[in-house]
Formats: sequence, C-alpha cells, structure tokens
Amino acid sequence: MSWGRRHAPAPLKKQSFLSLPSTPRLRRFRQLAFHTSLLGLFACETEPATKQVETASRSKLAEAPASATPKPELPPEFEIDTVSTKVGFERALLQNPEGRAKLKSLLGEAKKWVDGKDVVLTVNRKVKVPWVAAYLDELGKLTPAKVMIRTETRKDYSPELRFTPEAKAEAPACSVVGMVTSDYGTAVWKLTGGAAGKRGRGMAGPDLSMTGDTIERLGKACPESSSFFVAVADGIEWGLAYDLAASSRMLERVKFEEAVLLGQTPVPGHKVALQR
Repeated sequence: MSWGRRHAPAPLKKQSFLSLPSTPRLRRFRQLAFHTSLLGLFACETEPATKQVETASRSKLAEAPASATPKPELPPEFEIDTVSTKVGFERALLQNPEGRAKLKSLLGEAKKWVDGKDVVLTVNRKVKVPWVAAYLDELGKLTPAKVMIRTETRKDYSPELRFTPEAKAEAPACSVVGMVTSDYGTAVWKLTGGAAGKRGRGMAGPDLSMTGDTIERLGKACPESSSFFVAVADGIEWGLAYDLAASSRMLERVKFEEAVLLGQTPVPGHKVALQR
C-alpha cells in the first residue's frame, strides 16, 4: 500500500427533503407541498365532471324549441287604403262583385276582436266614401262597443272620431245633416228636411268655418240630439267628409258625441231616410 496516494472521498448519500432534519421552515414547506398536491388531484377529478355538466346544459338549450314561449295573439288592423278595404293582411276589393261578401267573411273571422270591443278603423283621405260606408255597415252587424275612425286631417281637428254605423243610429228627426256638395261647397239641413243652409267654396275647399255657424244654429234647435249626419256628393273623397265631421266637434254652443256617415247621397233640403 502506498501511503503517498490520496484516498477518494466517500460518495454522499442521496436524501429526500422528507428525510432531512425537521426544522420549522422545512415543516411549513412540507405542509404546503402536501396541500398543493391535494388541490391538483381535486382539480383533475372535478374538471371532467364540470365539463360534462356544461356540455349537457348546452345540449338541452340547443334542443329546446324556439317557440317555447307562446306569442300573444293580437287583433288584426282594420284599414281602408287607396287600393281596397283590409282586415289584417287580407284584402276585400269592393270594386269587384264579390268584394262585399269577402269583407263580410274577413270581419266574421275577426269577430272576437269586434264584438263588444272598441274598434279603430284607419282610413286614407283619398278613398271612396262608399267603401267607408260599407265597412261601417259590416262592422255594425258585429256589434262593436264603438267604432273610431282615424284619418289625417287639419292640424286643429281631431285625427280620430267616433262614427256610428247608419243602421245603428238612433237620433231625433231634428238632427243636423251636413254635406259637401259637388262644387266643394256645403249644405246643412235637418233629417226631416226643410230649407238647407248653403255655403260656397272657400280658398282650399269647403268653407267649414262659415258652415259651422249654420250647424250651430240648427243644432241649438235640437238639443236632444248628439249625432251629426255627414254626406258628400258623388266623387268627393273621404277626407272632406271627415273634415266636415271633425269641424262639428270644434263648435262651442253645440256638442256632438258621434258622427253618422250616410250611405246614400241625399238631396240637400230633402228628408233623409236612414238605411236600416
């Protein structure tokens, strides 16, 4: 043996941190490592379950029908435009022989929205007056609570007025009749007939201001009546009939609660026979 040769150091034994001498800092480290490993295990176990729940929820939403919540049923719109009468999206062409029957059928299908209800009928100014009279007549057969007609008019007039179908009108014989004549003047008289108060044409159609004076005079002589009867000559558009009716609501000394559109063109000053 050579005493001059250096001895190699003995190899160090590998030690885990668990076998190291216990110290306060090492104990805290061991606890932290233990809790971290537990959290990792828990996350691994719960993550697949959570994904399964989310996937199932999405699947149920995808399978649910789009119409799960029923839409409320709405009444149809009642309207007359320059083409025809309408109930909802359906048309009845009154210029055709079968038009009146078609309108009656359409309103019959909408009966639950008419009987005992307040009905609003929207009417374009340019439509033919007989179309409006026919629509009011068919509505009257279904007994609405009241019919309001909505039409664009002068800015100082009401755009919505109550009209009673002629067949349903109950008014004294002294009730006032107003008419727009073929020359765009006006005539005013009583249902029973008599001299008609006539006014000439104004700057832009009937002179409704002067006509109002005559309506007031005859209306004051019949205080028991709250109805104003309206008519126009053949070919006069609905807008002027509406304006005449609306002008009667602006009078101070007489009050009308309803207008009645006459279906037949009367002769000024002659007795008016109501259509029943």
